Amino acid sequence: MTQWRRGAAVIALAGLGLAGCSRQEPEPPEMNMTVQELEPTPEPTPTEEPTPVVEPSPEPSNDTAALPPAEDPAPDQQMLDDASATGMTARTDRGGDDADPSAPAETKRRD
Repeated sequence: MTQWRRGAAVIALAGLGLAGCSRQEPEPPEMNMTVQELEPTPEPTPTEEPTPVVEPSPEPSNDTAALPPAEDPAPDQQMLDDASATGMTARTDRGGDDADPSAPAETKRRD
């Protein structure tokens, strides 16, 4: 029985090998190699374009009043604003008399 399976396997492999090797690629279509001369196209004649006239632009009129200069914030306020903008807003009281030490620093009351 094993010889019969071996023989069938050898025949199947030989058939697959022949089928894979005997395939011919389709022939590419023949290219027409004749040279066809086309009539030269006439070159367009340049036309003279009118030069644009440059008109001077009117002077801008700024009738609005200038804004007053911004006041510089106090150094502590600037530090607090920067800390708040970057997410470092946890504040602690260094006095030592905390009412509830487990409460978050931002919810503590400072009376």
